[in-house]
Amino acid sequence: MGSVRLIAEYDPDGPTIRVNRRELPHVALEHAIAHELYHHREAIGEIPRLRDRTERERAADAFALALTGSP
Repeated sequence: MGSVRLIAEYDPDGPTIRVNRRELPHVALEHAIAHELYHHREAIGEIPRLRDRTERERAADAFALALTGSP
């Protein structure tokens, strides 16, 4: 993944959200989980999956911000 920090990830096979504990001091846990919940909602068809990965990540961040009120 290069210089990208993995904070949390969504695994639809669980479904499971995994959180990288080493990154927890740097981010709000609630925001990270809410971000991954957006991806879960995509996976179960509750919301349409955007084609572009960058757009999906922006949408997930916007969802997390709206849900938690914190970046």
